[in-house]
Order: sequence, then structure tokens, then C-alpha cells
Amino acid sequence: MFYPIYLDLHGRPCLVVGGGPIATGKVRGLVEAGALVTVVAPEVSADVVAWSDARVLVWHPRTFVPDDLDGQFLVYAATDDREVNARIYRLADQANRVANAVDDLDHCNFIAPAVARQGVVQVAISTAGTSPALAKQIRDRVQHEVLTPETGVLADYLGSWRPEVKRHIDTYARRQTLWEGVLEGCVPSLLVAGDTAQADLAMREYLRRAAAPHDPHARCVVHDDRPDVCRACKGV
Repeated sequence: MFYPIYLDLHGRPCLVVGGGPIATGKVRGLVEAGALVTVVAPEVSADVVAWSDARVLVWHPRTFVPDDLDGQFLVYAATDDREVNARIYRLADQANRVANAVDDLDHCNFIAPAVARQGVVQVAISTAGTSPALAKQIRDRVQHEVLTPETGVLADYLGSWRPEVKRHIDTYARRQTLWEGVLEGCVPSLLVAGDTAQADLAMREYLRRAAAPHDPHARCVVHDDRPDVCRACKGV
């Protein structure tokens, strides 16, 4: 079983050995994550050449040597030679690097999940390496059925209110109760309707009520006649 984790790779040195389509996909993901990417391969894709020319990454047009591992945080062995990939992995693992030989579960100390994205929201799906095809199928369902564009908008909005909520509500448990109430209440539908101003008014009222005693009989912040009142309206 693998331990799920999101890594902050911004500014961290990462190595990709290989220049074909799979290696290029790994490079693209690392570049997007802000990593300091080095590619080692005699030949690489047009994308890697372009990134190298633009100084987005460093490309060494040669075969791998063990010294390439020096200072690297994460290593992908993505050549078209399985034995070479396994050797690179063993060297990287011995040097305590985070390392992956592509499509070779026995030579990985981490695996890359299938990821569905919408704005800042990411959902990672893994089958612990048993079936990447199934992971991708689930990823596609999540991407098309769950992660609507509104999900990304909602995540950005909630993130913008986090500092204010922390200033007003002093414990994690109470903040969690508030956020759960916000999500079951009117704010998501207000954002879908494009009414950010009303959503802001609701959030301010939630925070005002959070400073008062919990009121199980409170009325809805947005709709006075709404029969089902969310936890945020009742105060935390």
C-alpha cells in the first residue's frame, strides 16, 4: 500500500531520464509544479527541446551517469529500456531519492496517480499500481461528473475567506463546522448564480453569528422563509 501525499516541488531539483512521450509527460507535470527540471537523454521530444531553448529546464543530450542523481529530490527513470530504468531506480533509492521507474512497480518508491483537475481542485486516483487503466477511467468520471467549473470557483472563493474565518473562529473544530455549514447552505448556489456580493454578505453574517451563542432556531441568512437552516446560519 502506498501513502497518498501531495508534494510541493516548487524550486526543488527533479531529474527525468528519457526523452520520449512518457518522459515528456513527466517533464510537463514537473514543470507545471514549478520544479527545477533536468532532463538526461540523447534525444528528446520537440516539447523538451522548446522548454530547453526557453530555459524552462536543463537538457543534457547524453546517456545517464550516476552523478546525475547528485542533489536531485525526485527522479523519474523513463527511458525505453526497462533494465536501464531499474538500474537508475536502484541507484536513486540507495541515495534516498524519491524515485520511479515508469511502468515498473517493483522499482518505485512512489507512484504517480491519475489526477482530475478543475482550477485549484485536484483529485488523485490510485489503484496502488495494479491497474493504471482503471485509475484513468475513474479519473475521467470524476473529471466529467464531479469537478464542474463551479467547483473551481467555489474552491477559490472559500480559500479567499480562510484568513478571515481564522481571525474570528478560534478552534479547528468550530471552523470545520462553519465550513460544512457554508457548503450545505446558500453560498455555493449564490456563486453559481454569479452573485458574489450576496455570498460575501452571507459570509459576514455567518462570522457575526459565530461570535454569538449557537441558535438552533435561527433563520436562514439569505432566505428568511427557508425551512432547512444550515449549520452556518445557526452559529458555531
